[in-house]
Amino acid sequence: MHIDDLSLDELLDLNEQICLRIDYLRARNDMLMLSQLRLGQQVNFMAPEGRVFGTLIKLNKKSVVIVSEDKKQWKVPPAMVNVVKSV
Repeated sequence: MHIDDLSLDELLDLNEQICLRIDYLRARNDMLMLSQLRLGQQVNFMAPEGRVFGTLIKLNKKSVVIVSEDKKQWKVPPAMVNVVKSV
């Protein structure tokens, strides 16, 4: 099956299936990360300014709130967050 051989309706159906699959995988990744996170944990994530380190202060289904070292609050998806491991 080549994409050039598909009709417009078939392309729309394929696009809908792909979007649903992406949404499912993102939700699964978020739930997996949420199961590993606890309030007060030291975490980090990538922001446009670079890697940000902070403390997790709030957990939601679709986002977490982190207070960075400079007291700025960040609301990010759970899948973007990494737990800082003790050395």
